[in-house]
Amino acid sequence: MSDKSKSRRAEYQAKQEKKANHIVNWIFGILIALGVLYMIATVLMQA
Repeated sequence: MSDKSKSRRAEYQAKQEKKANHIVNWIFGILIALGVLYMIATVLMQA
């Protein structure tokens, strides 16, 4: 492969990795928020 092709591939791979990390962070954030909401709901139902 040429150097240009290698650099494009590396650039694309870096971009994809950045997108994947962003999505994983969003998923963890949503799961934490749902956990907090669940704890609040259970406390309110017991009161």
